[in-house]
Parts: sequence; C-alpha cells; structure tokens
Amino acid sequence: SPERSVCSARAAVLLYDDTHGQWVPAGGGPQNLSCVQLYQHPGGTFRLVGRRMQPDQQVVLNCPLVAGLRYQQ
Repeated sequence: SPERSVCSARAAVLLYDDTHGQWVPAGGGPQNLSCVQLYQHPGGTFRLVGRRMQPDQQVVLNCPLVAGLRYQQ
C-alpha cells in the first residue's frame, strides 16, 4: 500500500546555513508559507514533505525522520 498523510500544517520552512551561521528560507527567495505534511510509509517509517503554498507548489522540504534527528521549533 502507498504512503499515507498522517497530518499537515502551514509553516514557514527554514534551513540552517552552516556557512553563514543563520536560518534561511527553504527553496531560496522570500520566506513564504508552505504546507508541511507528515507521511507514514507502509514499513512504519515517516517523512516530512513541505510544498510552497504558491501555484508552483515547489518542494522545499523532503526529510526522513530517523532516530537521533535534531530539530528546533
């Protein structure tokens, strides 16, 4: 069976830029809201996928959730 969406939220997705030591908008350009969805795969693993809420729906986040993952609210 295919993966299924467990939940979704609107969020500003930022990625940490190690070179400059700061958070920057994912996908480049101005910070815009994205639809971030949590997917569960048939094997029980999870993945976060974020798409901009603009007509192009650019994917700005595609991250597996693994043990030891660090995140900041």
